[in-house]
Amino acid sequence: MSRKPEFYAAVFWIIKDENWNILFQKRQNTWFADWFYQLPSWHIEWEETYNEALIREMKEELWIDILEKNIKLVHISHRITKNDRVYFDIFFEITLYNWEITNTEPEKCSELKFLDYKNENLVINYNKLALENIEKWTAFSEVIY
Repeated sequence: MSRKPEFYAAVFWIIKDENWNILFQKRQNTWFADWFYQLPSWHIEWEETYNEALIREMKEELWIDILEKNIKLVHISHRITKNDRVYFDIFFEITLYNWEITNTEPEKCSELKFLDYKNENLVINYNKLALENIEKWTAFSEVIY
């Protein structure tokens, strides 16, 4: 008999600059993918809606304020990892924000950088795959790695 998977929800947000490059965080001092670029993200907390969590985390991690009306759902990915975790990754585009973006977690993020993800080898693969699907207007994808 196979065992039932544990499910996790990870939420990623997409912020673009005036050149359509996307904001990434360079991970450090974490247990996963240190020194690679990842879209800003978080795990949703108990009894919190996605929008509440997104607004809270944007303020905590990047020191920017957003309004719920400026959050747009753009993609959902079902991801199965090598370490037996099953994720539902939810990608939101932030269409308008105020304040200058600030790295408020330098112990976990060595750098914030707007990148053309297609020309960057250090972007985490499942982020690249999701962004490629978003560009094709694909609402759902599945990733096994």
